[in-house]
Amino acid sequence: MKKLENIPKRNIFKVPDGYFENLPGIIQARVSKPEPVAPWFVPALKFALPVIALIALGVFWYSTQPQDTLEQQLAEIQTEQLVAFLDDTTLNFDDLTESVTWSENDLNELEEKVFSTFEVSEAELDILFEEFDVENF
Repeated sequence: MKKLENIPKRNIFKVPDGYFENLPGIIQARVSKPEPVAPWFVPALKFALPVIALIALGVFWYSTQPQDTLEQQLAEIQTEQLVAFLDDTTLNFDDLTESVTWSENDLNELEEKVFSTFEVSEAELDILFEEFDVENF
């Protein structure tokens, strides 16, 4: 049997020329891979998604709420509150006429409603004409 001392010592490993000089560059090239570039909208999504979710939640909540009609809302106003509001409001005729536009049909309907409930005899009209000094037409 052979003894270890009898085995000749020689270097059985060979290193290619320039291996250690090129090794850092090879390692660096393998480690540093380019990061994938995300599309432009991906960063915007992290801000847009919560906003979209809140809008959707608001629309859903609003659509499930019962909708009162204008008549129902006006019926809920207490007479005392309405009188107090009208007493505190300095709305004059000029402001009112500037903010409301009437069509000819609206005025005709209003005239019909007013005069349909207006019952005055001819004698009462004569008294009013004399009181306000209006000439008869």
